[in-house]
Amino acid sequence: MLSLRGQDAIDEVRRLAEPFFWEIVGVEEPDQLRRQIKSESVWVALIDLRGGMQSAMSWLPAFRRQFPCLQLVAIIEKPQADNPENASFLHAYFFDFCFAPIEPTRLTFSIGHAWTMARVADLHTANGFGFDLGNVVTNELIGQSEAMQAIRRHVHRYAGNDLPVLITGPTGTGKEVAARSIHRQSERADKPFVAVNCGTLSPNLIQSELFGHEKGAFTGAAKRRIGWVEQAQGGTLFLDEIGDLPMDVQVNLLRFLQQGEIQRVGGETTVTVDVRIIAATHIDLTRAVLDGTFREDLLFRLDVLPLDMPPLADRGSDVLELAQFYLERFCNELGVVRKRLSPATEAAMRTYAWPGNIRELMNRLRRGIVLAEGDTVSLPEIKSYNDDGSDVPSLARARDLAERRVIAEAIARAGNNVTEAARLLDVSRCTLHRLIRKHGMSID
Repeated sequence: MLSLRGQDAIDEVRRLAEPFFWEIVGVEEPDQLRRQIKSESVWVALIDLRGGMQSAMSWLPAFRRQFPCLQLVAIIEKPQADNPENASFLHAYFFDFCFAPIEPTRLTFSIGHAWTMARVADLHTANGFGFDLGNVVTNELIGQSEAMQAIRRHVHRYAGNDLPVLITGPTGTGKEVAARSIHRQSERADKPFVAVNCGTLSPNLIQSELFGHEKGAFTGAAKRRIGWVEQAQGGTLFLDEIGDLPMDVQVNLLRFLQQGEIQRVGGETTVTVDVRIIAATHIDLTRAVLDGTFREDLLFRLDVLPLDMPPLADRGSDVLELAQFYLERFCNELGVVRKRLSPATEAAMRTYAWPGNIRELMNRLRRGIVLAEGDTVSLPEIKSYNDDGSDVPSLARARDLAERRVIAEAIARAGNNVTEAARLLDVSRCTLHRLIRKHGMSID
C-alpha cells in the first residue's frame, strides 16, 4: 500500500496500519507512485487530497487507466466533499474516502475492503475472466453463466460508442454495476460518472437537481447550482429508475437528448453539454407508454442499445461465486476472520428463488456473518425447492415456486405498491394479500 503527501501523513498511516501487517511505502509525486507500482506488488494507493484536489484531477484519470486493478482510497477535508465538482471526481475514481482527522477504524475498514477488491480484480485478469481491453478489466460483472458472459460481451461492445443505453431487469440485479462497467471501458473513463436515482428526487426540485438553477430562480436559491447533467460534462450520466421521471421533466430530458443543450431553472441562455446517457428501469416502459406515464418519443431516444440484466435465479452457479466474493468482502468490512458457507447452505442457494436478487444475497450474507458463532455461515431461512430430499420438485412445489417468483417480480416492478402489483398480476388487492401471506412474503 502507498500513501501520498508529506512524511507526517505517512508516519500516521504506518502507525494505524501496523496491527494489520500491511507494508506501507511513502511517495510524494505521481511519477514516484508509478515507478513503485511497476516494481512492487501494490494493491491499494491511499491518496492524500488535502490541498491537492485540483492537481489530482489533472494526473489521476490517465493514471487510473494505466493501473485499473489498483484501488484508490482518498483522505480529504470534509468541506472538500461539499463541492459538487470534487464530489463527482471522488465518485468517479476512488473506491472510498476518509475525512481528516483520520478515524482509525474507518480507515482500516476502507483499506481492507479496497485490498479485497484489488485482489479480486487481479484474479479475474490472471484467469482470463475479463476481456482483453488494454488493461481494462470487467471484474465488476461477476459470474461465468452464459447470461453473464453475454452481458459482458454487450458491455464491451456498447463501450465503444456514445449511443444511449437502456438497462432493464428486476430490482437488485446490478444495473448500476453494468452502467459503471460501460463507462470504465469507454473513452470517457477519465471523465465523471454521475449516478442519479430519479425515484428519490424531490418532485418540487427535480428540474433544479437535474439541470441546475441560477441565483434567485426561486425562494432559497441563494447562488447558482450546477445540476447533475452539467456535472457529468464529458462523461456519463446514469439515470436510474428513469420510469419515475414526471412528464414535464421527460420533455426537458428529450430536448436535451435531441439538441445537447440544457437551460438552468431561471436562466435565459442555453448551455451545451456533452454527456453519454445510460438509463435503467425495473418497470416495463412499453407498458408505461400505453398507460400514459412515459413518453413514447423519449423511450425511442433512450432504447437504442438495450441491456437486460438476468435475475439471479437464472444464473446457476454464479450465485456461489457471488456469495464467495461478498463473503470475503463483508468479513473484511466487519473486521472478522474469514468465514465459509456451510455445504447445506451452498446447496440451497443454487435452487433458491432469490426474489430480491443480488441485493437480497448481500443482505442475507451480512446477517449470516454477524450471527455465525464459528467460522461457518449458515442461512437456515434459505430453502431449496428439493429440500425434502427428492431430486425433482413436485408439481405443486414447482407451481408454488413459480407463483412466488412472479409475485415478487410484480411487487418489485410496482415499487412495493400493492395496488399497482395487483393490477400487473390482474388480480384483486385481497387476492394478492392472500398470496403474499401464503408464501410468507412481505412488502418493505
